[in-house]
Amino acid sequence: MTGADVLVIGAGCVGAGVAYRLAERGARVTVLDAGLPGAGTSGASFAWINSFNKTPRDYHDLNVASMEEHAALAKELGGGGWLHQDGALAWEEDEVGRARLEAAVTRLAGWGYPVEWIAAREARALEPDLHIAPSVERVVWTPGEGYVEAVPLIAALLSEAGRRGARVRPHERVVAVERDGRRARGVRTERGDRLGADWIVDCAGIAAAEVARLAGAALPLGRVPGRLIYTAPVATTLRRPVHAPGGHFRPDGGGRIVLAEGAHDQTWREDAPPWPPERSLAAMAAHLPALAGARVEATRVGVRPMPPDERPMVGAVAGVDGLYVAVSHSGVTLGPLWGRLVAAEVLDGTRDPRLSPYRPDRFA
Repeated sequence: MTGADVLVIGAGCVGAGVAYRLAERGARVTVLDAGLPGAGTSGASFAWINSFNKTPRDYHDLNVASMEEHAALAKELGGGGWLHQDGALAWEEDEVGRARLEAAVTRLAGWGYPVEWIAAREARALEPDLHIAPSVERVVWTPGEGYVEAVPLIAALLSEAGRRGARVRPHERVVAVERDGRRARGVRTERGDRLGADWIVDCAGIAAAEVARLAGAALPLGRVPGRLIYTAPVATTLRRPVHAPGGHFRPDGGGRIVLAEGAHDQTWREDAPPWPPERSLAAMAAHLPALAGARVEATRVGVRPMPPDERPMVGAVAGVDGLYVAVSHSGVTLGPLWGRLVAAEVLDGTRDPRLSPYRPDRFA
């Protein structure tokens, strides 16, 4: 279906990847975003590129495939300065945490994932600024993992999509989806513009359910907030994501560190007890002493779209021909793969069997 008119709603990591691959295939693409590209959840993500805790196996394999897509995309788009795929480190100090890591390493090794135990001194050689407690003898090393600067990635994808003819229209909120019987034919924006299309691809993240509702479809999507803390620049040579006891942190450019206290998906709520960011900063300084006395420069709360089973939702929407949805909590890791698979399904009319467990009609 080369030459198809496709509207992509949402310009985060998923929408930008979908727009690029559609434009690459010859589609006439228009990207609409209610705000600025990357200003939503993608811009407030820890952006850890991984498949460490991704189960079951088919979901793990999708994440591994997209990690490979990240590396290929960086070369494809001229070097990919946004991609830092230099590995990651993790360790625990208590018995429960160590047992959890042992189980994860055993599972991952059995699945062929690059993972190994290294001595604590080897970890310190990789990251000299880390403090690892004397009781910790081994650290998990995952050499294929890393992190992404999400907004520069989005900019590169949209720029290349634009070079191939795509139009990117920020601050264009969709307020209506126009139908002809069962078929979605286009949208109307808040400005009153009407845009027709052969396909509408809903990549609107936490707003995806609202876009679908405008088309007369129901998507069960929850909203799960998570807080990240950004420091002012500190003098550290840290290069990699680190999952230490009680939290995680990584570089964020210009000497800044982004961190969170708690497990990777620890949530934060407006009605939660007081949780000063300085408390989290002090907790992580136990593992990265360069953080001691650092200033909190910003906090961001990313609200993640979450289907009831906490798995992606990718596929044509039942009951509305011409409407396709691509929503994923692991949007940064999975974005490049979704771009390739969605473009193939929309333009070729094929159904990728890897997406079978993740179709939106599983909630029908």
